[in-house]
Amino acid sequence: MEQMETERPGDDSTHYLRAVLEAETKEARADALAEARTPEAMDLLAEDWADDAQRKILTTLFSSLEATPGCTVKARSLRKAIEGLASTRQTEARLDQLEAAITETTLAAALTGRLPPESLVSAPVLADLRVPRGYQVAPNGIFKLSASPDGDVVATRIAATPIFIVGRTIDVLSSQAYRQVVWLTPQGWASRVVDRRTLCDGRQILGLATYEAPVSSNTSGQIISWLSEFEAENLWRFTTVQTTPRMGWQPDGSFMLPDQHYALTAAARYKFMPPDGQEHVSRGWLTSGTWEGWQEAVVGVSEHPIMMIAIYAAATSPLLQIFNIPGFVVDICGETSGGKTTALRLAASVWGKPSDSYPTAMYSWDATRVWIERTAGTLYNLPLILDETKRVKNTKIIRDVIYDFCQGQGRGRGRPDGTRRSETWRSVLISSGEGSAVTYSQDAGTRARVITLDGKPLGIDPSKGGPAADRLQAGIRVHHGHLGRRLAEYLVATQNDHQALRDLFHQWRQHYTDNARNAVAKRHAAYLAAMAVTATILHDHLDVPAAQCDPFLMLAEAAHKSGGESDRPLEALQDLVSWCAANQNRFWGRHDRGPNGEPRVPYGGWAGVWGDGDDWSFIAISGATLRNQLESAGHHPPEILSRWAGRDWLVKSSSRLSRTVRLDGQPTRCYCIRKEAIELALID
Repeated sequence: MEQMETERPGDDSTHYLRAVLEAETKEARADALAEARTPEAMDLLAEDWADDAQRKILTTLFSSLEATPGCTVKARSLRKAIEGLASTRQTEARLDQLEAAITETTLAAALTGRLPPESLVSAPVLADLRVPRGYQVAPNGIFKLSASPDGDVVATRIAATPIFIVGRTIDVLSSQAYRQVVWLTPQGWASRVVDRRTLCDGRQILGLATYEAPVSSNTSGQIISWLSEFEAENLWRFTTVQTTPRMGWQPDGSFMLPDQHYALTAAARYKFMPPDGQEHVSRGWLTSGTWEGWQEAVVGVSEHPIMMIAIYAAATSPLLQIFNIPGFVVDICGETSGGKTTALRLAASVWGKPSDSYPTAMYSWDATRVWIERTAGTLYNLPLILDETKRVKNTKIIRDVIYDFCQGQGRGRGRPDGTRRSETWRSVLISSGEGSAVTYSQDAGTRARVITLDGKPLGIDPSKGGPAADRLQAGIRVHHGHLGRRLAEYLVATQNDHQALRDLFHQWRQHYTDNARNAVAKRHAAYLAAMAVTATILHDHLDVPAAQCDPFLMLAEAAHKSGGESDRPLEALQDLVSWCAANQNRFWGRHDRGPNGEPRVPYGGWAGVWGDGDDWSFIAISGATLRNQLESAGHHPPEILSRWAGRDWLVKSSSRLSRTVRLDGQPTRCYCIRKEAIELALID
C-alpha cells in the first residue's frame, strides 16, 4: 500500500482503480476498494467522469474490475455511485448557470404584475423575501428546476398558483410557532395564519385546500418541500410578530384588546390572534361613536342602582387580577320586560357592541358549555355577559357554568394528539333571567359567589322605565367600547400605583366584612370591595357620570339576602320534611290498614319508619328514598348528608351516617333525622 501511494499521479483518479487491479491478495483488493470510497477519491472520480476522455478510461478500468473475481458487486456499486455524484454535480452546475442568468430572485420581481395587496403583504416584505435555489416563482405557479439528460434545465410546476410564507408569529403564552401563508386564488390573494406543524405534515396541510390553497394529496409532499426551502432561505428575513390568544392582562403586564395593545413601552407590541372558532368574538369588542356620546347616554339612567352596578361589574373584571381574588357572578333577575336585558347591554357597552346579534359583546345562555368555556378563556379578564337563563336548553348547563366560572378553569378534554389545553380566566359573569341563577346550583360555595339583584333595573313605573330604556339603547348602540379602553390604559399606565389600589381594596373589604350579617355576606365582601374601588376609579379618574343613588346599599342588602337564602342543608331538610308530611302513609307506623287491621303495603313500597302521634324521636328514611327525593328537589345527597351530620341532625350508628331500624319486623338501614331538626325545618 505504501508503494501504491507513492505512485499516485497528481490529480489523476485512475490510480485508485488500478490499485485494485494490481492488488495481489483479497485483503489488498478490499483495502484498495475502501480507499476508492473515501470522499477525496469520490470527488476525483466524479470530476473525471464528467470529462469524456477520462470517462472512457474509467469505463475500461471498471469493466476489468467487474470481471475480477470477488470485485464484481463492489465495482458495480462504485460505478453507480460515481455516475450519480457526477450527474448531481452537473445538474447543480446547470442550475447555477440558470440562476445566474435569472435576475428575478425576489418575490417582488417574480410576481411583477400580480403582487398581493399592501393590506395583505407590504411591498418592503416582498422585496426582501427571496426565491430559494432550485425553484422559480411566477404568477402562474411554483416550479421545481431540474436538469434533463441532454443538459437542458426543466421547470416542473408543483403548484398551480403562487404560495409562500410572509411572516412568523410566536404565541407569548405557549411559545408555539405560527406562520402566515399567502396564496393566489381565482378570487384574489388569500392569507391564513397556521401553526408551523401544519406546513410540515402532508395530511394537515391539506386543510388549506378548503380555502382554495393550491395543494392536493398528489402535491402535498412537493409543497411541503417548497415551503421548507423557502422558510430556510428567508427565516431571518421574516417579520416576527408576538401574538396572544386571549384578551386582558398579558405576562409582561400589558393589556390586550382586539384593536389595541396597551403596554408601557412600544418595544413589546403584541397582536391579538384568537383561537380557531373564536374569530367572531373579537369583532364584537370594538369601539363605535364617541366617548362623550356614551357619557350622555349613561346620565339618563344614573339614578337606577342596578344600571350603575352593571357598569361597575363590567369594569371590575380586569381588577380581579390586581386584587388576586377569584371571579364571581352578578345575576340580574326579575319579571319579563323589566329592563334586565337593557342592563346587560349597558354592561356590554363598557367594552364593545351591545347587540343581540353577532358581532356582539353579550351572548345568550342558549349555548353549549364548551362554547361558553372557550369564550370565557378568550375574554380572560373581560366580563362574560349571558342573557336570559330561560333560553338554555338544559338547566344543568347553568349549574355547571356557574361552578366552572367561579373556579376560573374549564374541564380538561382530550384530542387525537394529546390533551387539549384547559381554558382559564378570571373575570365577572353578568347574567340575567326571570329566576335567580343560584337555584340551578347545588354547591354552597358556588352560590356564595353569586350576587343576586332581584328587581326592575329601570324602576317599577313603566311609563318612565320604557322611554329611559329606549333612550339608553339608542345611545349605546352608536357609542360604545370607550370606557373599557380608558380603563385599560389607566391601569397599565399606573402599574406603580397598584399597591395603593390593593390597600384601598383591603379597606373596603374590611368594612363590608365588619358589617356582614352572615357567612355569605362575608364572602361577598371581597366582591363588593372590588366594585367599590372600581367605582372610585371610574368617577374620580375616568369621568364616568356620577351615580344619582347609592348602588352599594343594594349590593350590601343583596349579600345579606343571599346569606339567608343559601342555607342549602336547611332548604334540603325543608323539602324532605314537606314530602314526608304529604306521604305519611308510606312510613311504617303511619301506614294504612286493611279491613282486618293488617298493614297495607303502600304503592311504591315503604319509605321508612315514623312513629304515630307525638311519640317519636326521629323519622327513619330508607337510603334510596332519601336520595331520590333530594335529587329530584335539586340537592346533592352526599353533601347534604355530610352537612346534616355536622349539625347533629342525624341519629347515627357508631361508624356510619345511617343506622338499622325495624321496618315491619325486618332490620332495615335508614337515615334517621332527629325530631328537633324537623321542628327547626318547620319554623316559619
